[in-house]
Amino acid sequence: MIVVQETLDKLKSSPGVLAVILTDLDGAILYTASDMDIAPPLVRGMILSFAGYMRQIVTQLNMGRLTELDVETTTGRIMMVGIKGSVLSILTTRQSNLGIVRIAMGRALKELSEST
Repeated sequence: MIVVQETLDKLKSSPGVLAVILTDLDGAILYTASDMDIAPPLVRGMILSFAGYMRQIVTQLNMGRLTELDVETTTGRIMMVGIKGSVLSILTTRQSNLGIVRIAMGRALKELSEST
């Protein structure tokens, strides 16, 4: 679990990243780091609820399986990706460099998949 924490700490330290939350598929928090005023369990609940709703839409449209979810807002982004029975959620500012965040996220996903 130390490798997971170090990997996600690096991701959280990327410029513009406000929060990183790793949960299992039941919603239990496995890791969290946040600069936001909202409690991580509340953020987790809202994100997982939204992801569940999006999964239903994808299923109803016969579009396969939801693998990644990106939401752009007026002030930031919410990025979610599934990995080996977990969900990684990243919240960023609007000004964050999406390319750099995606590279850091890819690196984190690779390290996480190798450590489990």
